[in-house]
Amino acid sequence: MRTPLVTLLAAVLCVQQAYPFMCYICQEQESNKDCLTISMCSEEDKYCVTVRKDVRTKPNKPKYIISKMCSPTCPAASQQQSSQRVSCCEKPLCNVNGASSKQSSFGVMSLAVLASVTYIFARGL
Repeated sequence: MRTPLVTLLAAVLCVQQAYPFMCYICQEQESNKDCLTISMCSEEDKYCVTVRKDVRTKPNKPKYIISKMCSPTCPAASQQQSSQRVSCCEKPLCNVNGASSKQSSFGVMSLAVLASVTYIFARGL
């Protein structure tokens, strides 16, 4: 039983590398749960980017608008504004929760591989 699972995992990892980079995308959503649409990025895109804007309407009560996208570059820290937090990462589907780190955990990578395989089989590629 273990050998077929290892073989399947190796095949999934090979298939993953053969397909374009994927990220979660959304435009100006109030909740991360509304930002879980997977999109194939273009060949030049190397980063998944999350932009979180503070649109506070009351003092001491933060409210955020979230946007996620594919990007060929990672915005420099000097280009960021105080009311906006931009994070980017370089792994497929790494912007699932908008974490500001360029590193991904094993759990997120496993989820990315699973989502990739599901997407590929669902699309019949």
